[in-house]
Amino acid sequence: MKTPALKSYILLFVLSAIWGSAFFNYKIVLYSFDYLLLAGGRIFFATIFLCLLSVTIFRSINFKILFSKKFYIFFTIGFTNYVLPFSLIAFGINGMSSGLAALLMSAGPFYAIILSHFFTNDKFNKYKLLGTIIGFISVFILFYDQVYISQTTTIKSVLFVMSASLSYVIGGLIIKKHQSYNNETIAALSMLSGTLILLPVCLFQLYFFDIQKIQLSSLISLIYLGVVSTAIAFMIRAKLIFENGLIFMSQVSLLIPIFGLYFSWLFLSEEFSFNMLISLFIIISGLWVLQIGYKKN
Repeated sequence: MKTPALKSYILLFVLSAIWGSAFFNYKIVLYSFDYLLLAGGRIFFATIFLCLLSVTIFRSINFKILFSKKFYIFFTIGFTNYVLPFSLIAFGINGMSSGLAALLMSAGPFYAIILSHFFTNDKFNKYKLLGTIIGFISVFILFYDQVYISQTTTIKSVLFVMSASLSYVIGGLIIKKHQSYNNETIAALSMLSGTLILLPVCLFQLYFFDIQKIQLSSLISLIYLGVVSTAIAFMIRAKLIFENGLIFMSQVSLLIPIFGLYFSWLFLSEEFSFNMLISLFIIISGLWVLQIGYKKN
C-alpha cells in the first residue's frame, strides 16, 4: 500500500468535518422525525442526488447492473455501510452517554488493522498500531468526563454501537474488494439498494406520521445529511479506501468527534472545551506516526 499523499490527508480532514457536522444536524432533524425516518430519509435524498448526477455528469453509471447476477454486491454494500450501522446506532445510542458512544465508535481503526492485515495488502506494523492508539487516546481525552456507565446502559446497547463501528469496517472491505467498479457506480447503486431495503419500514412509519409536525429547519438538515453527509461523503470515503486502504480511511472515526463538538459549539452554542484543541493536536501526531507506518511498509 502506497504512502498517503497530502491530498489524501486533506480529504480525510474534509470527510471528518462533513461527518462531524452531521451530529448537530441530527439534533435538528429529530425535532420533527424519528430515528428510522432519519436513516431512511438520509439515504433517500442521497439516492436522489446521485441519480441526478448520473444523468447529468456521471453518465458512466449502469443501473442495469442491479438487474444482473451481480446485484447482490451493491445490496451488500448498501446494507453494511448504511442500513445496518444507521439502525444499530439508532437503537444503541439512546442507552448510553455520548462520550461512551464516541469511544466505542472510535474502535473502528482497531478492527480495520486486524481485518485489513488478513484480507487486503494493507499489512499491520507497530507504527500503524501506535498511530491508532495515539488517536484513540485523543478521543478519550476529549470525552473522559462523559465516559460512564449509566443506569440505562446495557450490554445490548454497547454491542449495538460496537457492531455499527464493525459494520462500517466490513463495508469498507467489501468496497475495496469491488474497486473494479468506479466510485460513482458503487455510490449510486449502493445508495439505491439501501433505499429499497429501508423503503418498507419507512412507508410504514410515514403512514402514522403527522406531516404538519415537520419543521422547515428539520427538512433542510435532513436534505443536507443526505446530499453532503451521505452521498458526497461516501464518494470521498470510497476514494480514500481505493487509494490508501482501509486502515488510513478508518482514522476518520478518530477525527469525527473533534469536529462534531466544534460544530456543536459553533452552531448550537454548546460549551467549548480546551480539550478539543489538545485532542486535535494529539490526533495529528497519531496521523504522523501512521505515515511512518506506511513508509515502513
